[in-house]
Amino acid sequence: MSAMYSFCRNLPPYDFSTGKPEPGHNSKTAPVEAFMTQDISLLNTVIGPVMRGPSSSHSAAPYMIGRTVRELALGPGERLKSVVIRFDPSGSFAEVYSNQGSDEGFAAGLAGVAITSEAYRQALQRACRGEDFEFAIRIGPLDRNDHPNRVDLHVCVTGIHAQERTDVFEGVSLGGGTFLVTHLNGQHINVDGAAYTLIAEHEVAATGDLLPYLEGAQVAEQHALNGMTLYALTVAPSVRMLADLRGLAGLRRVRLASPTQEVVHNRERTLLGASELLQRVAADADLADFAMAYECARLGLDLAAVQQRFDERVQLMAASVEAGLAKEDSAGMKYLRPTARRFSHTPLPEPLETSFLKTAIAGALAAMEETTSRGVVCAAPTAGSAGIVPGCLHALRVLGASEHALSDSLKVMALIGALFAVRGSYAAETGGCSVETGTSAAMAAAGITHYFGGTPAQILAAASICLMNTLGLICDPVGGEVEIPCHARNIAGVGHAWSASTAALGGFDAVIPFDELVEQTVKVGNMMHPDLRCTARGGCATTPSALRLVAVKNLGA
Repeated sequence: MSAMYSFCRNLPPYDFSTGKPEPGHNSKTAPVEAFMTQDISLLNTVIGPVMRGPSSSHSAAPYMIGRTVRELALGPGERLKSVVIRFDPSGSFAEVYSNQGSDEGFAAGLAGVAITSEAYRQALQRACRGEDFEFAIRIGPLDRNDHPNRVDLHVCVTGIHAQERTDVFEGVSLGGGTFLVTHLNGQHINVDGAAYTLIAEHEVAATGDLLPYLEGAQVAEQHALNGMTLYALTVAPSVRMLADLRGLAGLRRVRLASPTQEVVHNRERTLLGASELLQRVAADADLADFAMAYECARLGLDLAAVQQRFDERVQLMAASVEAGLAKEDSAGMKYLRPTARRFSHTPLPEPLETSFLKTAIAGALAAMEETTSRGVVCAAPTAGSAGIVPGCLHALRVLGASEHALSDSLKVMALIGALFAVRGSYAAETGGCSVETGTSAAMAAAGITHYFGGTPAQILAAASICLMNTLGLICDPVGGEVEIPCHARNIAGVGHAWSASTAALGGFDAVIPFDELVEQTVKVGNMMHPDLRCTARGGCATTPSALRLVAVKNLGA
């Protein structure tokens, strides 16, 4: 690394209960979307999760919520008897849960199936037949309906002696695969999958200090609740440790959930925005080095371990492109037929045939066809925009970029995505497609600019151009599927990234800073009518051609 960066700074604390900085602190330092900003990990939040498509909000997050709920609900010797999933009719889940694989994600997570396992696709069928547990989805008003991606899970568990217990979990998908299990039986728990979560339930009053029993598990956080204590652990508790806890008098139940991604060791807010970043680094700094230092501090891992993880993401994205380019049938896609392979082999007039754009478009389509077909992909930052970053990396590889250079470009892409998340959210249900393909194009533009030697200021200028040009872009999936216009918008995204990078490297001044454009993206998203935010009730989804296509496909289903 050419520079050293410190991530141990005293920053203003943030009060989640009010959504504002604690008294006496400048409100400008507070994130707009508090849910996504406290522990942004480049690998977890931006170029992750590794998932099955077609949607990070509606496929990946349901899987992770389901898996977390399963682990929190089940104790030794217990099994799931039934699960009822409830969506509010006004929310996004109610409109698209079947088309976008939410039912598959919840079923697979609740069944404890690995997301990369082929059994993932069979989990819903098994659950609907009652083979593992009874499974149902109900649409009706939720008591707590403060987000379009709210969900309640009513979980009935059978114990060793056939006794039954019902728990009610409440969760929310926050965009890009991030999630919270916010409540357990009415208690506010906010489990985000970034640590081992241990919940000790007391019989009457607090049982006393349990920390001596958790020695070695590295307690990162501890919260006393009404009748229970919640611990966030960075190391898995041992079998002996759990047995000792469960044997304590006065403890009614000990629940444990594993992390769903990388464990976050440092939750301090150290990334405040693009403007602050430019003040911290030299004018010619290598932002890939900055990204590495940031992620090492966030995850508590050394350089070699973090480098390996970035390399693995580059390889996974390449694999998704290769799989899509080899695809000849339309299994998993409802309205589109595979185009990536045919497009890549269709001769174009020069200089189009050997251009960056042709290769990037082919790669973007390939990755999108893989995610739409429920293949294993990497959200970047979402599944609906999962073609743009892999497509651009694919084109850079064809231009001759080394794997190390691609990894560095991906680090910069991830850093720009994190700077967006400081003030915004990746959820199209709250911000439209501007927060998905707009953010992804900004990330890709930044990575391309870095590859060609751009400065930090040029990198952020390229990203700003992309956000500027996608303000107000709606999310309007035809038939609720992540196909039309999603694949076309990924095509636009790679073109947008290339042109923005070219302009920035050539000295074009975006004028409006990146942070201000993120804030406007959020504000404009809030102004959008709900029909324009991933409900399939507006835009392309309601054109006569789209309605006819949906009717024909549904008739033949």
